[in-house]
Amino acid sequence: MKTGKFFVNFLLIISIGVTWGASFLFTRIAAPVVGPVDLVTSRLLIASVLIAPLFLRKHHFKGIRSHLGPLIFFGIFNATLPFFLFAYAALSINAGTLSVLNATSPLFAFVISILWLRFAFSWTQLSGLIVGVAGLIVFIGYESFQFSWIPIICCLLGAFMYAVCSNYLYKLSHIEPTYLASMTLIVGSIMFLPISYYEGGMSFDLSQEVLISILLLGFLCTGLAYVAFVILIRRLGPVGASSVLFIVPVAGMIWGYIFLNEAITLTMIAGCSLLLIGVGMTNFFSPELPEDKL
Repeated sequence: MKTGKFFVNFLLIISIGVTWGASFLFTRIAAPVVGPVDLVTSRLLIASVLIAPLFLRKHHFKGIRSHLGPLIFFGIFNATLPFFLFAYAALSINAGTLSVLNATSPLFAFVISILWLRFAFSWTQLSGLIVGVAGLIVFIGYESFQFSWIPIICCLLGAFMYAVCSNYLYKLSHIEPTYLASMTLIVGSIMFLPISYYEGGMSFDLSQEVLISILLLGFLCTGLAYVAFVILIRRLGPVGASSVLFIVPVAGMIWGYIFLNEAITLTMIAGCSLLLIGVGMTNFFSPELPEDKL
């Protein structure tokens, strides 16, 4: 991989990871007030309303009927269902365990890319994924693990869905990535609106702090970051792009330290170092992919 291309990809990984890490902060502020159903509905609606005008043009809608299948697929398995699986699991197991299980997605993506897309791989790349998972475990700490089989299965299923979608996104090289990401958010919004209505509908009588959190969660963490992630998949492939999930808990730690005065320990720093090494190994030493499809 050319050095310039590597650093662009690495910068995208860090940027998306930092942005998704911030979603924990915004969710912590907003979820107790509005509830999980209204929160996810709000963030999808905000992302759709603000992102669509930036990336969608009139010519995009001419072929929407032929793309309806993939859009519904991503709306279900990449924008809605995994969120609910992890939200359900969060009722029984702690955030550290959720983070570790969520970070199994790159391993799923690695296996799926070989079996389905017939990708070549290097043993250094596989080692990088293992180092990244080990770093995440060190970062979280064994003492924080909680075991409850049904929530764990839910998390693994959600991580598997993310991995399948990452591979499928790469396979759909004929569809413009910004259009695909924007339409996925719109489809997800349409799917969630009836659920929110059944739950009693959304309330706008909220504090400024909560409103700003929901706005940033929708526009930045759900909208722009998702568009960037789809672009990253096209540049890097599903395995390398999935390594973003290694950065998210590190970013969450930093945001928590800055805004919530949460402690940072030497164990966390050691785990963070392993995570970054794993990301570098996964991407710098991976086999060359075909030319960028952007």
